[in-house]
Amino acid sequence: MEKKAFILSILTAIIWGLAPAFEKMGLRGRLDPYVGVVLRTIPIVFVGIAGLIALGKIRALETLDVRSVIYVMIGGLLAGFLGQITFYHALKTGEASMVVPLAAVYPLFALFVSVLFLGEAFTWYKLVGIVLIVAGIALLRL
Repeated sequence: MEKKAFILSILTAIIWGLAPAFEKMGLRGRLDPYVGVVLRTIPIVFVGIAGLIALGKIRALETLDVRSVIYVMIGGLLAGFLGQITFYHALKTGEASMVVPLAAVYPLFALFVSVLFLGEAFTWYKLVGIVLIVAGIALLRL
């Protein structure tokens, strides 16, 4: 893996590791998980639009193809909306130390989808990864 990609991946893990703690604290009160997802999305929209403008990428919107936009929007609805709602409901009722690792097994499902529908190769390394993920889930259930 390229050094930059490795560092950015670790930074992503740190950021994603911090976020559920704040979200769990917010969900401890009377905040409904659905409302929480909507509130979480508001700053993303504003910062995202401001970023497009500040980075001079607003014109890139003119050159997009409809198919790419639809696929990315479907992914956003699945992960950023439906997945986030189910995650918030789990986080509100469960322990963050259990919910987060269980929700983080999504690479297992992404692997299956990638192999079955995108034609990606299934390797021994990926098989070992699957076994480790399943073992991790089993350990959390103890």
